[in-house]
Amino acid sequence: MNIKSLLLGSAAALAVVSGAQAADAVVAAEPEPMEYVKVCDAFGTGYFYIPGTETCLKVGGRVRFDVQAADSYSVKSQEGYNTRSRGEIYMDSASDTEYGALKTQFIGRFDFDGTYNDGQHTTTKLIAANISMAGFQVGLADSVYSSFTNYAGDIINDDVISYGGFEVNQINYTYDSGTGFKAVVAVEADDTTNAAGKVVNGKDYVPNVVAGAGYTMGSFGVTVVGGYDERVEEGAVKARLDGNFGAVSAFVMGAWNSGGVNAYAPGDQVVGWGDWAAWAGVGYKAADNLAANLQVAGTDNDTFAAAANLKWNPVSGLLIMPEVTYTKWDNKVVDNDQWNGMLRFERTF
Repeated sequence: MNIKSLLLGSAAALAVVSGAQAADAVVAAEPEPMEYVKVCDAFGTGYFYIPGTETCLKVGGRVRFDVQAADSYSVKSQEGYNTRSRGEIYMDSASDTEYGALKTQFIGRFDFDGTYNDGQHTTTKLIAANISMAGFQVGLADSVYSSFTNYAGDIINDDVISYGGFEVNQINYTYDSGTGFKAVVAVEADDTTNAAGKVVNGKDYVPNVVAGAGYTMGSFGVTVVGGYDERVEEGAVKARLDGNFGAVSAFVMGAWNSGGVNAYAPGDQVVGWGDWAAWAGVGYKAADNLAANLQVAGTDNDTFAAAANLKWNPVSGLLIMPEVTYTKWDNKVVDNDQWNGMLRFERTF
């Protein structure tokens, strides 16, 4: 066999094998088109479309560390210092409907406390879980009595003298004229206490009721809100005036109580308000990343509280805030005062 014959035989064999393989060839499937996450800017910064849907989702949260000496909410709490680490997760959804935007809000909170007297413990809490559309909101949210007046000042310990409740199941409706006028009405769960000292949600069929109205014009705004606690058949009315003057913002807020301690006149941890309570505060923005705040509050039952802080954002999303507070109780139950100093580090994302 010469070289030429060998080459011809090899070429023929390769042709036969190639033909057999071609008959059994597997054709690769076309790759599936990749669906990228799309930005949804119709509802604000941070929203994106959930792939395959027309629903927009926003995910965020914050991580916080506090260290404080004493406690302005408690008498004779100066025995040592407290620390707390907190993590919160926010998830908001929104989509367009023929009735307007359909939205949900979820906030979950996780706290780890290391205290000088109680040891270390972890708590988990649901802060918000609600649905809103066309002005209506149902579910868990802060009491309208507190949120409609925008709480109090930009202070950590702003409710040493409490201005109302926070998380509560409710149904509310807010009317916004788009020209500065707003009004709200809400029915809120009546948390009653039985003989064993346990909270019983919905012990009877009558909820608490809240209603309010507000108007903003230019740099000024006024808000009035009232709440009725059906369990004790008492309530309170609160009014707030806000003003903005360039780098300076200020507010004054006063409340009248129909009688006793109730859901809308909770007082402090020692005594109730009495007939009235008042708050006032001022804030100054020294620079884009530096601000200062001061707040004072007092009650008919001679409780006085003051607080001041600095808010520094060395970089975007990071807050460092030292705060000092002072509380003075001067009533039939206690005659004492308490200083508190704390430092907060917070990363928001």
